[in-house]
Amino acid sequence: MPPAAAKSGAPGPEPKAPLEKIAERAAPALYRMTLPNGLVAVIDARPERRTVYCEIGVRVGSRDEPLALAGMSHLLEHLLFKEGETAGAPKNPAFSKIRAAGGDVNAETSFESTRYYCDVHADAFEEGWRGLSNLVRQTAFDAADVETERRVVLQEAALDKNNPVSVAGYSVLGRLFPDDPIGQPVIGFKKSLSRIQVEDATGYYRRYYTPDNAYALVVGGVDPLAAAALVEETLGGWERGDPRPPLPAPPRPAPDRAFLFKTLTHQVYYGTGVLTDGEQAPERPAIDLLARILGGGKSSRLVRRIVESEGLTEDFDVQTYSLSNIGVLAGGGAVDPAKAERFKAILADEIARLAREPVDPSELDLAKGLLRADVVREFESNEGIAGFRGHRLLYRQDVSRDAWAGEVERLGPEDLLAAARKSLAPDKVREVEIQPARGFGKVMAVLRYLLFRRI
Repeated sequence: MPPAAAKSGAPGPEPKAPLEKIAERAAPALYRMTLPNGLVAVIDARPERRTVYCEIGVRVGSRDEPLALAGMSHLLEHLLFKEGETAGAPKNPAFSKIRAAGGDVNAETSFESTRYYCDVHADAFEEGWRGLSNLVRQTAFDAADVETERRVVLQEAALDKNNPVSVAGYSVLGRLFPDDPIGQPVIGFKKSLSRIQVEDATGYYRRYYTPDNAYALVVGGVDPLAAAALVEETLGGWERGDPRPPLPAPPRPAPDRAFLFKTLTHQVYYGTGVLTDGEQAPERPAIDLLARILGGGKSSRLVRRIVESEGLTEDFDVQTYSLSNIGVLAGGGAVDPAKAERFKAILADEIARLAREPVDPSELDLAKGLLRADVVREFESNEGIAGFRGHRLLYRQDVSRDAWAGEVERLGPEDLLAAARKSLAPDKVREVEIQPARGFGKVMAVLRYLLFRRI
């Protein structure tokens, strides 16, 4: 009989694997557990909450795919998820069980991870967790399932190509990383998806879906010991596979510095930025602060110049995005064609300024405050907490918010200047520009779009 211990506040069996207490202010019941099969689980018990967020993540994504199997990770996610809402698709009992418990369930594939997650009422945690673990572990797809889900994914791919900006984004990745899986769309290509057979999917699953290449995460209204015992019961028997293949080497970008597209838009979409060394880089926290100084909040440098001083546009943003060993810091937005050159000049000037002179201490303090506030808002929900901890689990980092805050708080102006001089050097800056197509160029843009849609 399954233990009722998993429900919030209910007494029950304790896990056999030891629980390691993680120190974090405002998180008095935060624990880490490593099972004998190598799986790491983090339990963040918050008894005042009425819901529980559950996640099982696997360290596999489109970067692990050869070109011939582009889209394999995402297709496999569909095969395990098997919602069963398309014609001819059988209902997944695990999926149905989570739904019957009143939970929301979903999955997501990216460059380096595939995540399965659900959000349930605290009283239904056990049913939700058992359903989620069965989704990931109880594989039962066959050739007919592969064919059904292939059609679903091909339809998703076609819909994604209706956006001309997405078309340009795919094209930039392909041109910037022509010989690397990171240059492939996560969703894959029609040609590669049509080639995948059930044997490919099962082999891919056996290679990457192993406990030592995965993590588990529970956040919300649970008893931590009971939740850990349930995780151990459901995932402790997950057998280790062969050692995970090593992470892909950092991709070698093409020498191109500028990418220009003419397509079906009315405004100029312009972005400029640099490639970084990703999560492995010691300057990663400094890169986040540089992004806030550049474009975070109304007091940032770009808002003061682009919006308040010159009124060029309010439709712009600055973001960082990091994978294990590659990332990007970029800023850009949409602007009237008549104002595009001035917009581009200001972006270039402010990026160069970061690498030329140290930031003022008061400006740095403000950026740290913005970063802290972003994380505080993130921690208002179970899903937000899980997003923070899951990202750090994915890259085997300390999941404590206090540890993260320490990384940020110890940085001074000289640290940011060193990071900017390393990452924002002029020879590293790249530009992407999407211009409105006119005349015969518009005809060619339509033709390119139609051809791309068939890829």
